[in-house]
This record gives sequence, structure tokens and C-alpha cells, in this order.
Amino acid sequence: MGKEGQDRLFAAPSEEAISYLLPEYGYNAGDIELSLDAEKEKLYELFDKIAADKRYPELILSFTDGQNLKTLLKEKLAAEQPRSFADMSYLMLRPSLIEPSLINDALQEDDFHDLPEWISELADKAAAAYSVGYDAARIDLAIDRGLHERAKRLVKQLSNPWFEEWLAMRRDLINLETLFRTRLRKFGAQLFEDSLLPEGKLSHDWLKSARELDAAEIEKQLNNSFYHELSGFAKTYGESGTSSDYSSVGDAILMRHIYEGGQSLNGPEVTLAYIFGREMEMKNIRIALSALRNHLPSERVALLRRGSYPEWR
Repeated sequence: MGKEGQDRLFAAPSEEAISYLLPEYGYNAGDIELSLDAEKEKLYELFDKIAADKRYPELILSFTDGQNLKTLLKEKLAAEQPRSFADMSYLMLRPSLIEPSLINDALQEDDFHDLPEWISELADKAAAAYSVGYDAARIDLAIDRGLHERAKRLVKQLSNPWFEEWLAMRRDLINLETLFRTRLRKFGAQLFEDSLLPEGKLSHDWLKSARELDAAEIEKQLNNSFYHELSGFAKTYGESGTSSDYSSVGDAILMRHIYEGGQSLNGPEVTLAYIFGREMEMKNIRIALSALRNHLPSERVALLRRGSYPEWR
């Protein structure tokens, strides 16, 4: 859509106006949510065709499979009255590497022989973590950590520093918010450490030490780091709207990296930047839609809006 298209998107006065606008930019006509789902499917079909190495889409989509695994495993282990897969199918994320119904069948039958080995390994780790204290959040933590550990290991095989840094930045953004959330809710040291994803630019040692610092000192140290735009959240995180503000600033940092990848003359990062930029575009459509439904003031919407897909090519 570019900046011009997204300016029109956020100026749209109604959902109907958005539904008329989207087909001008290649989206399906009709229901907006269905159109977004279909566009993401088409985006990853294109990605699969043009990717320089199939390991790129496979690695990225593994996170979708992980989210589906979390949802299904929590339903099996933690729900008082587990629902059937048919009743849960609307919660399944797509596109994915593995058809969600196959993951569900494997969990119900405890037979993973038709699925990649890493799926069964994640399921086993998550089930073991849950059995310690029967806290469903432990399922999320175990699978998230396992997904990122696997990605950190596999990305080295691709020898692409740009993509490796993008994954590291994603981990950092999650770990830093975990630090802020832990301080706000006064979680214990062990739960904090168990919640951390593998290191990125921010070391575990720094994150653990920062947990004990006052907000002013954390802000000072972050001000001198790669993540200086996030330093103010050391003092404000927990106030109304700051979680979504944090997400918005984090996406701006990622978008800057996407711009850099898109400006490359060639290489896998050009394709990756296009995919990630289009996903950010789709996030903006959902933000614009949510803003209309919740009657958000224009000042708030402007803060939530993500950077537009860069028109550098």
C-alpha cells in the first residue's frame, strides 16, 4: 500500500470504507478479516516460490506452528472441559508449515511419527514444565523458549547476518518487556529467568542485574544502548496504554531494520524485507479496523500506527 495507501486507510471513516479501499491494493473484496487471512496465505505462497532457500519460510512459519501447538496443548492439559478440534479451529493460525489438525491428532493420540521431530520435542518439554506446578503459562514459556533456541541455532546455517540480527532483535524486545513486566508485578528471580528467551544484543547477565536496579538507572543504561528509544518505559511501563506503546516503538525498531534490508542490492534480505514489510502493512489494517470499532481518538491512533511498507524499489 505504501504511505499514500495507508494514509487513506487511516483516514477511512468506516469499516465499509476500508472494505472498498483494500481491493484497490490487491486485497480480496468483502469481509476484511477474511481478506487479510487470504492475503497472508498468498504472501507466503509467493515467499515459498521466490525464497532463495526454503529454510527461510520454514524457519519463520515454525513460529506459527509453535503458537498452534501452545493453544492445542493448553486445551488438552489445562482445560477443565477440553473442546473438540472443530470447536477450536477458529483459533488456529495460518499459514503454517503443518496443518493444525495434524498437530491436534498427534497430541490426542500421543503419536508424532508423521510430524517433524522438533514438534514432539517442544510438546514434551512443555508438558514436563506444566506438570511441575500445573500452571498453563509454563506451557507458553517452554514452547516460546524452545522455538527461539531452535531458530537461533538454525539461522547460523543460513549465514545471513541481517536475518540473524532480526531474530535477535525480536528476542530482545520480548526479553526487555519481560524485564519491565517482572518489575511491575514483582515476580521472583527464578520465574524471571525461566521466562527469558535466548540472548540477543541484551545479555542475560545485564537483564538479571537490571531487575535489581532502580528505574532511573535502567533508563540511563538503555539510553546508551541500541534500544535507547525504549529507555523511557523503565519508568512508565504499567501506566495506561504503555504495553501497546511499547509494541509500537518495538515495531518501529524492527521496521528500521526492514528498511535496511530492502535497500540491499540483492540477497535473501530483499525478499525477507518485503515479506516483513507486508506483514506490518497488514498489522496496520487491523489497527485501523480496531480503532474504528473502539472509537479511538485520532491522537491515539497516530501513536499506534506502524511505519508504512518502504517504497524503496
